[in-house]
Amino acid sequence: MNFALTADQQMIRDAAESFLGDVSDSAAVRRAMATELGYDPAVWQRLGSELGWCGIAVGEEHGGLGLGPVELVLVQEQAGRHLLCAPFFASVCVAATVLQEMGTAQAQQRLLPELAGGNLRVAVPLPSSEADWLGCARRVEASPHDGGWKLDGGTVPLLDVAGADWLFVFARIAGGGLGLFAVPRDADGLGIRPLPTWDQTRRFSEVGFAGVCGVWRVDDPDGSREGITRVSALARLYLAAEQLGGAQQCLDLTVAYTAGRKQFGRAVAGFQAVKHRCAEMMVKVEALRSAVYGAAAAAALQPSTERLIVECAMARILAADTYFWCAQEAIQLHGGVGFTWEYDPQLHFKRAQASSHWLSTADALREEIAAVVIDADEDTAAAALTVNDGVPDSDDERFRAEVASWMQAHLTGRYASLRHRGGPGDEEADPELRKAWERELAAGGWTCVGWPREHGGRGLSIEQQVIFHEEYARAGGPGRMGHIGEGLIGPALIKFGSAAQQARFLPRIVDGTEYWAQGYSEPNAGSDLANVQTRCWQEADGSWRVQGQKIWTSLAQASDWVFVLARCEPGSKGNKGLAFLLLPLKQAGIEIRPIRQLGGGSEFNEVFFDGAVAHKDHIVGAPGEGWKVAMGLLEVERGVSTLGQQMHFAHELDLVVQAACRGGRSADPALRARIADAWCGLRVMRYNALRMLSGGQDLALRREALIAKYYWSNWHRNLGKLAADVLGADADIVSDDPAIRPLQQLFFFSRADTIYAGTNEIQLNLIAERGLGMPREPRPAP
Repeated sequence: MNFALTADQQMIRDAAESFLGDVSDSAAVRRAMATELGYDPAVWQRLGSELGWCGIAVGEEHGGLGLGPVELVLVQEQAGRHLLCAPFFASVCVAATVLQEMGTAQAQQRLLPELAGGNLRVAVPLPSSEADWLGCARRVEASPHDGGWKLDGGTVPLLDVAGADWLFVFARIAGGGLGLFAVPRDADGLGIRPLPTWDQTRRFSEVGFAGVCGVWRVDDPDGSREGITRVSALARLYLAAEQLGGAQQCLDLTVAYTAGRKQFGRAVAGFQAVKHRCAEMMVKVEALRSAVYGAAAAAALQPSTERLIVECAMARILAADTYFWCAQEAIQLHGGVGFTWEYDPQLHFKRAQASSHWLSTADALREEIAAVVIDADEDTAAAALTVNDGVPDSDDERFRAEVASWMQAHLTGRYASLRHRGGPGDEEADPELRKAWERELAAGGWTCVGWPREHGGRGLSIEQQVIFHEEYARAGGPGRMGHIGEGLIGPALIKFGSAAQQARFLPRIVDGTEYWAQGYSEPNAGSDLANVQTRCWQEADGSWRVQGQKIWTSLAQASDWVFVLARCEPGSKGNKGLAFLLLPLKQAGIEIRPIRQLGGGSEFNEVFFDGAVAHKDHIVGAPGEGWKVAMGLLEVERGVSTLGQQMHFAHELDLVVQAACRGGRSADPALRARIADAWCGLRVMRYNALRMLSGGQDLALRREALIAKYYWSNWHRNLGKLAADVLGADADIVSDDPAIRPLQQLFFFSRADTIYAGTNEIQLNLIAERGLGMPREPRPAP
């Protein structure tokens, strides 16, 4: 699944942003709110006839553009961002989708071309729940009348009745069943009462029916049951896209306002508390964007109805929560003016609350997902936890089968005990056997699969690397002892190392005979990576001596080499004057002391350097260029291996679900909602990673990359707490039970996720400064 927009999709997105920025700015929205229709007919006419947006997702055979969910989502995002006052959502996102998914051939031929051309406006229901929908439908009775149908009954709420040409109404049919009926707006017997809603950017009316004739049935009875399910899913997706746009606008308004507003002699945007709250908004918005774009891409592949339901429900849950959260934060961070009519946050706050219960609530949708993940039969539940992005290329399928087959054949015998071992909190599991496993992988050609062939790798495409990491994790492949070498220092040497360094080190990483540790963090530096106190100097023979200390060095006691960032220029500060050195760990000048962690293990270490020696040829880059090499190496951490990590997370979530069922807690509503949220987060991480991999070379500056570590670490920490809560009292007793111990390890070790590789607080600073352009934290004078 490629998340890179095509040229046509970019054009649609940019046109929507530009056009709506002109015709639906704050002043235009307020003018539209004051009119009887609630929108500007001239703007609507341009949407349909000039831009063709009304036909984006309508097939060409019915006069549309023949595009699909992705393109409609891109327009809807901008419609939500600019609070477009027009019957676009009702007529295009709902009515046209209804006709395409469940309409009769006659209804499609008659109505879709008019809808696609923007010549037809349709009022539709937006029920809060299935019970609400059924209740409204049963208030109205449809009976045959004069070759058509007649409607009688109580009132039902409909969206965009004012100015509509037709009303779509569900009604019970005399004799049994339900049907969807089209009612002319000017039909006799209609009683219409506009509702005084707080959100005046979208209008609702109550409509009553007293012997309304001239009605015709538009749904195909044979396809109505599945059709309405798919309609509901797609409509939720389009609503989620609209909410995404609204959330983004709340963030943009807030960043702009805090940048211009001064308090205590400086811009409000410079206060760390404000920056962190804005950064949290960006994390939620970008996570939602990944969810919405991912669900849209999945919908475009025309998946099964079951898959479409959960993907769109996931997007809708995040959208409802994120939009309201961002709207309330916008009011808070605008201060007093945020509470006034004059400023736009109040418009988004009202829309966010109103839209939170259209087409079901987030809580109800969480229960829908929980029913699939927890209650469904074993195969269905497993499918929900399994990554499936649609119909893959046949070559990719063959490659996937090759990886799966090899893993099945080799992760047996002496290696069977390694299945699902060596992950977070379990890194000390049988390191020697895991090293032997690395050599087994190497013999099969499964190490360094993404490296160029000229450096000993397989040169696999991004898609194939993703497949390998997924199938490795799916098979229960153990935590990789060679991760630091293969995933970090190896690529750094390929990019920055000399030919001699590449010839010396790369082959031994590929064949699994040498293992690496990372020497970055220091005791008094914490997340301030550039605050390097470890120093180095060059001897007369050209070798380098290193004096100092590194800390939190993962698996140093099981490694052969360490790469070290050390200060080579006396008196230099920050990221200047650093050297990037490669040192053998087994030498007299190095002492390794394990650090016992709160879970009892000692995967982390302190490493002391007392005149330790690095060969003269083992400096990467020139003296003083260490920071450039170090930062280039860290960028590699955001690569395809994160998708394999997510497969391991899926395994952990599966263990949580099994524990809930085994312990009789699977019916607990609060736990069910948390499990559903965990599943949603897992999908967000996948789609966010795919966005990163589709984004080209400017990875460090892309917002989806900036949020990645913060998002997954907090998600994983929450999963650890969920695991402990599901276990209950069993979490408190040290256990070797394979059904319990991994969840205890998850609970304890996940506490470190939001600390190592940059604490939450440092990550939020980076997100605010690099992602939102907010003022940098004050730096001490050099």
